[in-house]
Amino acid sequence: MASEDSTASERSGASALVVRAVHLIAALFFLAGVALLAHTAARLVWPGLSGSDMLSYGRAFPAAMGALLFGWLTVAFLGYAFDAVPRLVGAPLAFPLIALGVVALVAAGAAAGVGLILLGHNAGGRWLEFPLVVDGALVAGYAAAAGLLVLTARRGAHSRLPLPAWYLIGGSVWLVLGYGVGAIPGLGGLPAELQSTFTGTALFGLWAACAGLGVAYSVAGRILAGATFNERLGRIGFWSMSLTWAWTAGRLLQNGPTNDWIETVPVVFGAGLVVAVLAVAADFASALRGRWSEVKASPPLQMVVAGIGFLALAVTAAFIASLRSVASVVGFTAWESGVEAAALLGAFTLFAVGGIAHAASTRRGGAWGTWWGRAVTWPIVIGAVIAVVSRFAAGLQQGLSWLAGVQTGAFENANEGFGESLEPLRGLDFVYLLGLGLVALGALGFLVRVFTLSIGRAGAVAPAETGFVVHPLAGVLRGVVVVFGLAAVGTFAFPAIDSHAPASVLADATRDFATDPVAELGREVYVREGCWYCHTQQVRQVRTDVGLGPVSQPGDYAHDPVGLAGARRIGPDLTHQGSREDTGSAAWVRLHLSDPRADHPWSVMPSFAYLSEEELTALSVYVSGLE
Repeated sequence: MASEDSTASERSGASALVVRAVHLIAALFFLAGVALLAHTAARLVWPGLSGSDMLSYGRAFPAAMGALLFGWLTVAFLGYAFDAVPRLVGAPLAFPLIALGVVALVAAGAAAGVGLILLGHNAGGRWLEFPLVVDGALVAGYAAAAGLLVLTARRGAHSRLPLPAWYLIGGSVWLVLGYGVGAIPGLGGLPAELQSTFTGTALFGLWAACAGLGVAYSVAGRILAGATFNERLGRIGFWSMSLTWAWTAGRLLQNGPTNDWIETVPVVFGAGLVVAVLAVAADFASALRGRWSEVKASPPLQMVVAGIGFLALAVTAAFIASLRSVASVVGFTAWESGVEAAALLGAFTLFAVGGIAHAASTRRGGAWGTWWGRAVTWPIVIGAVIAVVSRFAAGLQQGLSWLAGVQTGAFENANEGFGESLEPLRGLDFVYLLGLGLVALGALGFLVRVFTLSIGRAGAVAPAETGFVVHPLAGVLRGVVVVFGLAAVGTFAFPAIDSHAPASVLADATRDFATDPVAELGREVYVREGCWYCHTQQVRQVRTDVGLGPVSQPGDYAHDPVGLAGARRIGPDLTHQGSREDTGSAAWVRLHLSDPRADHPWSVMPSFAYLSEEELTALSVYVSGLE
């Protein structure tokens, strides 16, 4: 008996060590990610800002987003799952020391990926930028984490799995599957673009959103003693959200070179996703009815409630932007950055902060504290609101400016005409920077409080009643795999096959570098330096793109080893840059890369003078060859 007690105590201590380490690691990633994102915003406000090549926009931006999604949120949600799932199923965490190693592997992989991007090793593809060796390490870590959670649930005293565990365990399985699809090498052209959009959507919806809602349900269930969640709404929310979110991937390619049916699917499922999130919000509203005083008294619960509001905002804004008429205006503008900010900095971050705040305080036998709650919650909430609103406003302003320029004949969306739409955005970019600064302040306060709560010996956490709709583990896992399989086939595999096309005349003439090693090196530099985050290479069949050249076709990308179509125009489209008068020559591009504001004072592009002469020449040859 004494031996059993000793073993249980060792497991509890090891589990507490896992949770404590996760909290600190996640908080560090949070602060680092927001700081890098704020740095990129500052570069848009002050484009001449000096700094090392590691902090150029094309490197710092993907590093920031990687630190937030794969570092902060993934480590935080996996750590919370290691703490909550054992309580929810009534069994100790399986192999807690291995779990600590898994967290270390995931954190090290994310840190290595972010570091390699900053050093200039971007593999290309949005959300797929990490080198293949890092992908392998992360997939292994994610698979091990999901396996530990499933094994813990199988050992549980409860024969049926409560709703928060559906989200946490299902999300961990979707994390492995989603990232695994994104790590498949060898795709190019439009299939690579589809791989990128599917992976990003799956990581946002099937992983971060589901894990975040698992945290939200768990926190609310523990704080609100006797709270009643609606069984029907719980089931509807989980399955309808998981069934619809991944199918919205094609919205990022609206009006692009893909076939029309690929662009119609996300509109239909986007509407369903809004309904699914509203079902979740209604479930929480019902449980909180008459108990808002408890929300006011609990900082973690306030964070959870605010997170649900941001989640509804993110999916609604994404659905609106998926409508073809709206996409023709806000497509390629800052609108999508607003959607990402509402999700990453708003919903997912508040879920993660609320979960860690509650878990850390209960393990210390104390409370997060009202003062600390306000010091962390309000800067994050206010900062995220400012950031999101500024991006939506900037998207509308720039899109309408492009449209007005073409309709009036005043300017085209290229060269000096592009500057006409860019200059008015400086004020909104500064507001965005202020919002990120507030979020960074909240992240700093969060790190300090997590550190103070991690000092000393942690206490054991008593199991809590679940009070949620339940379902057998095997049934949930079968549904999770089927949902992902259908989404992967319908929004990635079939569209990739349907979008595959033989090389067009344009591709063979200007984008096949088999016999041009200089231009091929230029394309490699273009990918490595993240030029495709700011410049698109697709001309859409919409009014705002009139004057940019022939409309892009699937075969135009046949020779691209990675997706280069792009999704944002912070700078002009480059599809036919080499055909433009005055600015299409390699000599002009070479000078512009070294000093962008010498001839275009409105440009926010960083100087690439840090590149070697060979790389600058190669990059100018590549860009000027796009005709």
